[in-house]
Amino acid sequence: MNSIDRFLNNITMYRLVLYVLGILSGLSIVFAFAGRLSSTPTELVVSGGLLIVSAYVVDRVFGRLFNVPTNMESSLITALILFLIVQPADSLVTGIALVAAGAISSASKFLLSYNNKHIFNPAAFAAALLSLTGLQATTWWIGNSAFWPFTLLLGLAVVRKIRRIPLFVVFIIVSTAVQAFVTVQGHHAFVTAMKQSLIASPLLFLSTIMLTEPATMPPRRNQQLLFATIIAVLYVTGWKLGPLVIYPEVALLLGNIYAFAVSPKFKVRLQLKEIQKVSDRVYNYVFQPDRRFNFLPGQYMEWTLAGVPYDTRGNRRTFTIASSPTEQEVHVGLKYYEPASMYKATFAQLEPGDVVYASQLAGNFTLKGNERNKLVFIAGGIGITPFRSMIKYVTDQNLSVDIVLLYVAGDPEEFAYVEQLNAARSVGVRTIPIVTAGGVSSPGVVSAKLSPELIRQLVPDYHERMFYISGPNVMVDASKSFLHDLGVGRSNIKTDHFSGY
Repeated sequence: MNSIDRFLNNITMYRLVLYVLGILSGLSIVFAFAGRLSSTPTELVVSGGLLIVSAYVVDRVFGRLFNVPTNMESSLITALILFLIVQPADSLVTGIALVAAGAISSASKFLLSYNNKHIFNPAAFAAALLSLTGLQATTWWIGNSAFWPFTLLLGLAVVRKIRRIPLFVVFIIVSTAVQAFVTVQGHHAFVTAMKQSLIASPLLFLSTIMLTEPATMPPRRNQQLLFATIIAVLYVTGWKLGPLVIYPEVALLLGNIYAFAVSPKFKVRLQLKEIQKVSDRVYNYVFQPDRRFNFLPGQYMEWTLAGVPYDTRGNRRTFTIASSPTEQEVHVGLKYYEPASMYKATFAQLEPGDVVYASQLAGNFTLKGNERNKLVFIAGGIGITPFRSMIKYVTDQNLSVDIVLLYVAGDPEEFAYVEQLNAARSVGVRTIPIVTAGGVSSPGVVSAKLSPELIRQLVPDYHERMFYISGPNVMVDASKSFLHDLGVGRSNIKTDHFSGY
């Protein structure tokens, strides 16, 4: 699993989804040649081309009209999803319908939004509109039994990448349970019906690729699990609402309404105010937002940057908000590696006055409900950012806390936010800097590798505390293993994984 995670961490989430959809689309051509699909290879190629061109062109046009940066990945992903769920074109009329679908999906991102927050999954909306108007059938042909092993394995890679395994599991369990109930009630052949529902249906594609779309899912874990449950029940039962039949895409749209109701509804325009250099590789960026917005210390947003030259990783990244809700400005801390991605290289060239956009506020790695508990924060490198937010918050609110921060870095020059951490001593935050490079001798700095023995030495009452861990995935996983060796229960460990940046 570690080797898989290392591979996934080198790919951004959106790029991984694009690769998965590309592989499934390529397989469809192979299956068409083999006679396992009703459509011909030519029909598939033409249909895919029409959707991609239409979605991309309309996305760029609306981006210009609304003066916001667009993401080529976004239009490609939407087009390929439509390609895999809408019946391929076999005539001029159905070809025009697919062009309309691509255009509708891209336009919906701009027109069906509130404060720049998406309301509906674009592909599901376009597909539902095609079915409702009779322009083209939404057949979910990706549910053909030939695809299921590939859809499952590739889809699970996406689920693993974005840490949405609970969402996927709940959807599968609820869908299977409801399907079993419906099968028994209808006196159908149980084994045949259940097999059909698992490997010859939209289930796997819907649960791994479409359900997990971050812009139209709720931000918190409990909300996400309810979101999965709602869609699973609607998907299996297929109720009718007047002339509207709840096909899979409609079930997802109804779930999107719930997600929208419980989600933050904004996109923030952030103007760079100041760049603070921490070391040769670590910088803190201070932005002035165009509006005040509420968030919990430790949450993250997706940051979109204009003018990023094309590379394999795109122009979107997920970064934790390093500032506290009590501050006027928005802080984000970045660490640069060599070679830098095009996104990071472009970010490094920002100057005061430049603008970036942030949206999709989410995250469960927060202090909510645990402020009065005895805590240990373990930060690895730039993983200090959520802790800076939390510590600044408890300091500004003058909350009396009992927090030990184990701040791990390879180089003492890379310790960030030292002033804020020192100020937090007054409210009960004790920071212990740990440098993993050998031969470092500085007052108050521990020179050692993190280990169970070191944790026991530095935090003798560790068994009484809850642990928060943030940093690179390798460091987070190692720290969890150390805590398990010490007998710390899973319920007392919260982690914040970096999904690749």
